[in-house]
Amino acid sequence: DIIGRYVVLTRLGAGAMGVVFAAYDPELDRKVAIKLLKPHGPDLLDGSAGMHRLLREAQALARLNHTNVVGVHDVGVHLGQVFVAMEFVEGMTLSAWLAAQRRSWREVVRVFTAAGRGLEAAHAA
Repeated sequence: DIIGRYVVLTRLGAGAMGVVFAAYDPELDRKVAIKLLKPHGPDLLDGSAGMHRLLREAQALARLNHTNVVGVHDVGVHLGQVFVAMEFVEGMTLSAWLAAQRRSWREVVRVFTAAGRGLEAAHAA
């Protein structure tokens, strides 16, 4: 499958806002993550107003440079759905990290604090 110029490699996961895929960018010869946003969801506006809002949010995130926020490379529309092409980060989900082994409360606080700082920066943008 193709989303924009990106060749979809595999599905990584899904959530309330959409589906995330690992993909290949043939123009820049690199692996990326593509988030294909649901056209209608509990927190999204219907129709073109919602699409424009999501595009503006992606543009704001693209200007953000923060250690705890993935870089945004591209944004577009594919078959009526907004997609965001982002930096691909190897690793695991937070829930998988928590389940992988017993963690000290200090480790958990450190990781959740870092995630919170990234979320705060994204919301500020």
